[in-house]
Amino acid sequence: MSSTSLVSSSFRIAICGAGVAGLILAVTLGSNIPVDLYETHSAFTAPGVGINMWRRALEILEELGLLEEMKDVMTRPPDTRHGPYFRRGDIPEGGYEWFHQTFEHGPSHMHRQHMIDILQKHLPASCKVHFSKKLVSYTAPVSGVHTSVPITLHFADGSTATTDLFVGADGIRSAVRRTMFESAADELTAEGRPDGEIAKMRKHMDAMWTGMLVWRALVPAENLRKLKPDHLSLTEMIICCGRGKNVVSYPVSQGTMVNVAAYTADRGSIGRKHETYISSVTKEQLLNAFEGVEPDLRTLLECCENVSTWALHIVDELPFCVKDRVVLIGDACHAMTPHFGSGAGQAMESETDPYLKDAFILGRLLADPRVGLAQVPKALKVYQDIRLPFTSWVARGSFNMGWMYLLMAPGYYDGTRAIEGEAVDERGVGEHERKGMERVQETILREWEWLGECGALEVWAKAEAELNKALAEE
Repeated sequence: MSSTSLVSSSFRIAICGAGVAGLILAVTLGSNIPVDLYETHSAFTAPGVGINMWRRALEILEELGLLEEMKDVMTRPPDTRHGPYFRRGDIPEGGYEWFHQTFEHGPSHMHRQHMIDILQKHLPASCKVHFSKKLVSYTAPVSGVHTSVPITLHFADGSTATTDLFVGADGIRSAVRRTMFESAADELTAEGRPDGEIAKMRKHMDAMWTGMLVWRALVPAENLRKLKPDHLSLTEMIICCGRGKNVVSYPVSQGTMVNVAAYTADRGSIGRKHETYISSVTKEQLLNAFEGVEPDLRTLLECCENVSTWALHIVDELPFCVKDRVVLIGDACHAMTPHFGSGAGQAMESETDPYLKDAFILGRLLADPRVGLAQVPKALKVYQDIRLPFTSWVARGSFNMGWMYLLMAPGYYDGTRAIEGEAVDERGVGEHERKGMERVQETILREWEWLGECGALEVWAKAEAELNKALAEE
């Protein structure tokens, strides 16, 4: 078949998870492919609060015709030069501004629910949404079986459904990922492979705790304004760093609320089991955990109500994300820490660039009119080859960046202040602290560079070229 030929065979797609990634995928697929979208909850819901939209994500929204509508709920226009203010905030007598990083197209903040509301309005008529459908597992045909044999989905209510292609967009505790890697481990067992190899495969079934806790809350801007009318968090994104304490804040809901994500961590707990993902805590517990922060930061935290903690988990780097016409996207594939100025979908924010691009690239590949059921494996391979290396790189960088903000990164400045006998400036900063903070700053600036770049459509062009090559070989 030539690369310009069209196929007449159709196929069905099931998406597990109606979060940002699942909705973007359904919108990108368009109206020519029948889609079943399964959601655990009884309605479209948005766990967490804030989302930062960087330039690559905005490119995708514009390509899908959604950007203008999204602008109406953004706190700041996407075409203005701005960026986060970094502060040293763990000094009780008063911290100091560390540096201000700006981008030609800075992040646009919005409430996650507002984004979900807009996306669900743009679902094509060919997409049927099924609420209150919690996936337990799926059964895929044995590898090598003809592609016409469907995949069977098993739900907690005892019902089943079938599909030709299954997409796991079901988040950090993905039942799709668990089933995929349990199946892969069982295959290794049947082949008589070494126990260590089998255990390594099973390790990918579950998420891993990073040793970090995220304390999250949403603060009414008017409450903060009463205490400090010129508080920088009312208008800007602030990243307060300190030894073992890191707080990120920025306005959402068009400036009527301030999103707060405060981090504490224990490197010794990396990989250990944490009993609960989410817990309700009191404001007093929050304030005790952040004792010794600078006055302005203390004021912000005192405004927090309805505080919860999230045990920040990640998905260990996967060896693959496609198996037997089943594919993983978003948090199910590469849940990451929220330290590139936004956040993991599991926590209070969303690292939207990787998740939107996953869904956009996969959707464009599958919507290509030349791709029928027989060509699906080739399209999925292109997706995996293009996306998995990049998202794994972002996840590694984000994890390391978190320890930078906490001044706990191995081999870097550890947050200690002036050494004995050292001269200090009016801020109490000596040569030891200044040089240490400068090195951390250099690393942060270098690692953040990609966020200000465009490139979503360039990545799609590369994926399309690879698909053309794969189809030409038929």
